[in-house]
Amino acid sequence: MKRYNNHHVRPYGVGLAYRYPVHDQALAHREEIDLLEISTEDYIVRERRFSGDPYEEKLEEALAIFPSVAHGLSLSIGTVAPLNDFYIKATRQFLESHELTVFSEHCAFHSVDGNDLTMFLPLPFEEESVQWIKQNYDAIRGQLERPFALENVTYHFPIPKGSLSEAQFLKRLTEEMDCTLLLDVTNVFNNASNHGYDPIEFFEEVPMERVSQMHLAGGHKTPDGKWEDSHSRPVMDQVWPLFEEAVKRAKNCEIVILERDSKLDPFDSVISDIRKAREIFYSIRPEKPKPKASTSFETVNSFPAPGAPQFEHLRGFQRCLMAMITSREYREFFESNPEAASAEFELTDKEWIDRLKLCDDDGIDKLAYSWDYIQKDDAAIEEEYRKSEWEVWADILSKEDAPLT
Repeated sequence: MKRYNNHHVRPYGVGLAYRYPVHDQALAHREEIDLLEISTEDYIVRERRFSGDPYEEKLEEALAIFPSVAHGLSLSIGTVAPLNDFYIKATRQFLESHELTVFSEHCAFHSVDGNDLTMFLPLPFEEESVQWIKQNYDAIRGQLERPFALENVTYHFPIPKGSLSEAQFLKRLTEEMDCTLLLDVTNVFNNASNHGYDPIEFFEEVPMERVSQMHLAGGHKTPDGKWEDSHSRPVMDQVWPLFEEAVKRAKNCEIVILERDSKLDPFDSVISDIRKAREIFYSIRPEKPKPKASTSFETVNSFPAPGAPQFEHLRGFQRCLMAMITSREYREFFESNPEAASAEFELTDKEWIDRLKLCDDDGIDKLAYSWDYIQKDDAAIEEEYRKSEWEVWADILSKEDAPLT
């Protein structure tokens, strides 16, 4: 029996990335918020679930009122390593139990050799990366039993010596796979500003007909003049004309989501951005398109092969780069003897070692600083979580009809 009257099948319009602290405000503005985007991590990662909405009461109420889509954060689809079966199964279970049909994830990597940076790193814009993403995507799509959109990310630095531009890389992905794109317009602005390319030329190269969803978010400029994707402020003035241009070009886009993860009070600033996005979106796309003829979906039961020789350069590169970020000793070793340091991770190809040598030092420094901060903070968070977990479990088990899972 369907609990939500099937309104999650094809959401349409402009909505909000749902965060439980603004649950009441979102409900109060239900006439202005067309849909919600649910972060799967808030409910399948235990720390987030227990600290937020442990009984999913708020989530259930929100899903009953708003058409919704789901968005993942921790797939790390670009990492050349075996898939995280537990995470994928938990994601599928969450989607099925809440009848969510639309899903998206990030086209990037952030977890290597057990170290999770929690910030997205770009893949080298190379054919080797295209083929790895294709293998991973097909396998994940088969396990989830649905296609899903891939999102472009903001990155601190592009990987040097790429044979493709970012736009060409995304185009190659759509040529190889049955996937759509989630176009984050703010990320396009950030990358164009920080790395020196024209965002309109980016739109001209990307297959905009494959864009099914868009993101908007606010950020800020750092002292070094770079734009940071912080999700903590109103959408920047410079992003709005790019958003309008993107909506004009992406004729199959039916979903726009405003992302705001912090500084949500006063909520007026959040709803103001939604109003502006709706005004632009509906001036270009005033009516929901008619349903398309259903197409058959073929499940591909494939298994990615991270140990295959064709991915050895990408695999070694990722392991070396992550080690340079997470270990000061390894970075010093690499700086003194790049070839020997790279060989520790079975990377011997000169061109790929040169890519590591040319990676932006300031960008690696920022990521290394963030990593150190995360490590120092983790112990305190873990201790606080342990205490709160037992309290929450005691509360759950005291409820007469509480589930034990």
